[in-house]
Amino acid sequence: MAAEAPDPKTFGSWEEAFQYPIPAVRSMGKQLRRDIDSNREKLRTLVGASYRDLLGTAESIIEMGSQMHDVETYMAEIGKRCDTRVLDKKHSNLRVWTEEVGAPNRARYSLASQLAVFRSCPCVISRLFKCGGSVLLAAKVLVISRLLHTKLSQRPNPPPYLDSLRNRLASLRRRLLGRIDRQFKSLELSRDVLVEAMCAFSLATSSSPKDIIRHYHHIRLEAISENMGQGGDGHDSVLLALRIYVKTLKDTQAVIPTQLGHALEILKSVSLFKSQDVYSLIELNLDVHERWIDDDIRTFTPYIRHDDLSKAEAERSLKQWAKSAFGSFLAGLRNRIQDVEDPGRLIDLRRQVFELWLSNHQHSTGFDSAETLDGLRDVFNLQSTRLIQSRASKLERVGLIAKDVLQNWQPGVSDLIPSLWDSSMTSMEFGNGGKPFRERLATRFTSKNEHLNRVSLEYVSFLESVANLEEMIQKLREARWADIVDEVGNEDDLLDNKQVLLSEDDPRLLQEELNNVLHEAYAELQVMLYKLPDKSEMTNSGPQAAYLIRVWRELRQHLPKSYQNAELGKNSIPSLQHTIADEALRAPLERCSKRIGKMSNAKRLQARPLWEGDPELPVLPSTWTYRFLVDLASSMNACGSDVWSPQAVDALKRELILSIAPMLKVRQAVQVNGHRDRNLLDGEDKEEEELEEEAKKDEEEIQERVREENGEVDCEGVGAVEEKEEEHRKKPENPVEEPLNGTMSNGHVESEPEEEPETGKIQRFFDIAYLTNASAVKDMDVEDNQLVSLQSSLAQDLALEPKSMERMRKDAAEYWKRTSLLFALLA
Repeated sequence: MAAEAPDPKTFGSWEEAFQYPIPAVRSMGKQLRRDIDSNREKLRTLVGASYRDLLGTAESIIEMGSQMHDVETYMAEIGKRCDTRVLDKKHSNLRVWTEEVGAPNRARYSLASQLAVFRSCPCVISRLFKCGGSVLLAAKVLVISRLLHTKLSQRPNPPPYLDSLRNRLASLRRRLLGRIDRQFKSLELSRDVLVEAMCAFSLATSSSPKDIIRHYHHIRLEAISENMGQGGDGHDSVLLALRIYVKTLKDTQAVIPTQLGHALEILKSVSLFKSQDVYSLIELNLDVHERWIDDDIRTFTPYIRHDDLSKAEAERSLKQWAKSAFGSFLAGLRNRIQDVEDPGRLIDLRRQVFELWLSNHQHSTGFDSAETLDGLRDVFNLQSTRLIQSRASKLERVGLIAKDVLQNWQPGVSDLIPSLWDSSMTSMEFGNGGKPFRERLATRFTSKNEHLNRVSLEYVSFLESVANLEEMIQKLREARWADIVDEVGNEDDLLDNKQVLLSEDDPRLLQEELNNVLHEAYAELQVMLYKLPDKSEMTNSGPQAAYLIRVWRELRQHLPKSYQNAELGKNSIPSLQHTIADEALRAPLERCSKRIGKMSNAKRLQARPLWEGDPELPVLPSTWTYRFLVDLASSMNACGSDVWSPQAVDALKRELILSIAPMLKVRQAVQVNGHRDRNLLDGEDKEEEELEEEAKKDEEEIQERVREENGEVDCEGVGAVEEKEEEHRKKPENPVEEPLNGTMSNGHVESEPEEEPETGKIQRFFDIAYLTNASAVKDMDVEDNQLVSLQSSLAQDLALEPKSMERMRKDAAEYWKRTSLLFALLA
């Protein structure tokens, strides 16, 4: 393979080409010819393009030569016409023409131009009002129109429509001032526009900076009063009034006196006709009429003292206004929040007000910001205190409802307690998890009828209102104000204790007020409920006492978090419990006293066949004891099972001991509830028949118990029992002409009874021991228990060994354990 041909461009001379073989030389010759052809084409293209450019350049040179020739011709002509002698001649000719021809028409042209401009001014001002134009431009046009009116009115024969134009301008001036006032009230106004409005007010009223600031503060104070007055729109108007107050402080410090003074200085530095905005008004056509208007109007510059308000005076004026405006704001705030009854709305307004103020308090230079903060705190704390007192006073309604129920008490209606087993309960559906059924069951179990439900609903409403107050106080504690103030910089000398004041001191003061008010309200309610039994007609003392106990239960079970008093109602509840205890004991004791009297008149002891052991001693109480406890349990259930708290049961047992102990003493008249009552044993024939029937039932029960204990026995067993009963019948008995405790005939004790048999004393001892267990009270001393004392005195009369006495006590206690569930409320 032949080597590649070298590049001839790299050769230094033509002789180097012949140092290579002939084929290589030929190849280099071909390459050179190709390069020559290529370069020839490039040269031809380049020359053609340059030729076209050359032709264009030549044409431009020819055109420039022609233009220069024209310029030289024109300049020569101008030079000929600008000869000094020619100009002097034209000037002298113009002066002569003006003096002889134009002078008589100047006055007429001046009047026409001034009238044209004057008539156009109202239209310009109206257009600016419609399109929302600049009030400063409108004020400038108003001043020009005022100057033109003055000038035209001084002429010998003023135009007839001059007065109507003046009235229209006066109306437009009032509209302009009203528009300026609305801009002063606006919160969306930028400071440049505010300065422009102040300059417009100065032009329209010829006011100094002091007058401008005074009027601006007056308008802002009116805006605050309007928002805080009756026409305000809820809480938004309160925040709007505070924003106006804050923005006034900001704008006054930023604008006055520097920015306003500079704007007034610019305004008085240029005549009104020379102002670009005035000159550009198409309606005035000043480019036509300006030269015909008198010089005193065209060169008029408003005179305004822009330096008569120093910075110290501005700060003093601002301080005075801030004090007056904040006082007006606080007065309006007090009136506005007096109608706020929702703690949530009040706390939300408080948060928004303090957030707004704390985020802008740095602008309150010149007066005490801490005093301002205290003023706001006092207003909200005062309304919160009023709200707390108002909510707490609603507790009195609970007592008034209870009083109304007792005063309009209807036996059988007011104390009607729906049964747990009526058809409305048993037919209820169990959907939704049985929640309605459970609620109805709890209502029935706690004896909540319509009258008690009135108290419960009112009390629940009171608790909800108190819970709202507690939630309000908790929100005050949880509020954090540090971040709000940190956004605008730390000021250690101003609000270092803001968190303590707003989130600790205020909630603490309100919590103390709530605690005190609740304490007073519950104390007044206690007094009211305590006096109710004395003020109402207590013909139904038991049901009414039960109603009051249920009322106290509702109160004690649901107490506010701010009032946890375990001693609530301690002065009233014991007396009410004694009342229902007396009511529950009255009827059973009456029937019991009759049964005891009947037992005392019996010739033989009915329970004697049931005695067991060696020696034979009673193991069962007398039937009158059992019937008495059954009647007592039924009577307690009739009063309502929900009223028998352990304290109420203890009170009933104490009354039971005091009432029944005298009945069981020998040779004493029967007593009911501790009071002597001879008529209880001297009943009507019907009562005697009832007692005889009960006695027969008692005998049948005893015989039934004997048969049950013996079971199916043979004839010998039956004969033994019959012989044993026959022996008891044949036993010699003391001649009894009177009952054991003396007979009652027509309310008089006829004679003293003979001594009670030994078996009667033993059975009576067992009955007393049984009743002692049934009426046991944990906190009652043995010495104070009359039944225990009666047992001791009776034990001394019995000729039994101590073991036998102890056995009867144990048997009585054991039998009470077995039968106590039959008397669930009493047990």
